[in-house]
Amino acid sequence: MREAFSRGSLARDLMLFGTFFRIASVVVGGGFAIIAAADEEFVRRRKLLTSEELLEIVTVTQTVPGIVACNAAICIGFRINGKAGAFAAALGAVLPSMIVITLIAAGMSAMRDFLQHPAVRGAFRGVIAGIVALISVTAFRMRRKAVVDLFGAAVAAAAFVGIAVLRIAPPWIILGAIAAGAGKVLAADRAAKKKAGKGVRR
Repeated sequence: MREAFSRGSLARDLMLFGTFFRIASVVVGGGFAIIAAADEEFVRRRKLLTSEELLEIVTVTQTVPGIVACNAAICIGFRINGKAGAFAAALGAVLPSMIVITLIAAGMSAMRDFLQHPAVRGAFRGVIAGIVALISVTAFRMRRKAVVDLFGAAVAAAAFVGIAVLRIAPPWIILGAIAAGAGKVLAADRAAKKKAGKGVRR
């Protein structure tokens, strides 16, 4: 049984490495694009995560320092296969970028000419447009789980206005959302204790 478990664990590690290597190799657009691809891969196709678990991972990756894509890979890998899974997923997520950057540094002039080719620039424009759609669909799906009441809708609307209209930096938006959520929970807990205290006195 131990041998079967080890083989199964190794298979999951290889799957995590290969999946994130493939995602990071073909997906452009930053961490949110990788989260969108991970939603399709691990939630909908492989069913190794639930939508609620991915939403928790997105929350963690947005509230801790570091690169969103790498943080997401670590969290997903750890959730699926523990520490070894976290390492395998993180390695798969960062290795393509390391390879590309090394190649660019090794042949800077040739790579610059390649990236300036009209066909290559057009290809990047098409990919980026597709990534925007992918991120939008994933955000819409998560909305059903994240915005479940009037309070959630108010925080989401305030965050949208803060970013799109007032140009507030995302870290301040996140801190504000954390403060609002903590304040709501503490106020509700205090009200419940107060109500319970009145019931005991009666």
